[in-house]
Amino acid sequence: LTLLVELRPIEQQLRLAREERMVSEQQANRERIRNLAHEIKNPLAGIRGAAKLLEDAVPSNERYLTELICAEADRIRGLIDRMEVFGDTHTMPRDPVNIHEVLDRVRKVAESSFGRHVNFIESFDPSLPPVRGDRDQLIQVFLNLVRNASDAVPETGGEIILTTGYRPGVRVSSGLGGGRVSLPLEVTVRDNGEGIPTDLMPHIFDPFVTTKPRGSGLGLALVAKIIGDHGGVIECDSIPNKTKFRVLLPKAGVQAEV
Repeated sequence: LTLLVELRPIEQQLRLAREERMVSEQQANRERIRNLAHEIKNPLAGIRGAAKLLEDAVPSNERYLTELICAEADRIRGLIDRMEVFGDTHTMPRDPVNIHEVLDRVRKVAESSFGRHVNFIESFDPSLPPVRGDRDQLIQVFLNLVRNASDAVPETGGEIILTTGYRPGVRVSSGLGGGRVSLPLEVTVRDNGEGIPTDLMPHIFDPFVTTKPRGSGLGLALVAKIIGDHGGVIECDSIPNKTKFRVLLPKAGVQAEV
């Protein structure tokens, strides 16, 4: 018993260190993506402009080639516009948000569309205080997580468990002048899919990392960005038949402690 009591603070310190390192890595990724998007946009505009000029000069039976160049340039531009979201540091208004209303909306959307084959199980703490955040952004976060879980579970017997709880005592760096903030609100999304490959686990929140053949690799990166903007953290544990995303968020009215 004594040994277990001594280990718990160590485990908590390791978890806090990992979460703070994740926040730092996400900030560095954000800056790299912003720079990369800027470097790509300028020559891309030139390529598209040149293709439009060539359109009238090439034979009609080859015009599809210039149209293809323009279409691909537009597609890449759209992708870059999505990338630039990661570099947006604009602070959006935050209001008290009932996270259970967010999860209820997400479940209803899933059950009426991509998650019809999934059995949803909810285990909520009804006394949970509100989150200080943007309701629409939080819906997007958990919609992305539930959609990924829905894609991962089997067509028969697929199960997604949504849980909430209050976990006092967890504090991480806010990234704002060394302040630390309490993150007592825990939301988890757990599925019984095949699991995430071990070699991808350290990189799943990096842009352009995906296990889907047609995935852009921006979904989880955007999730991590939004959670970071809310002052929270997200982490993932995955083994076959059990993948769990754990989101920790501050409650409304709490500021970072310097």
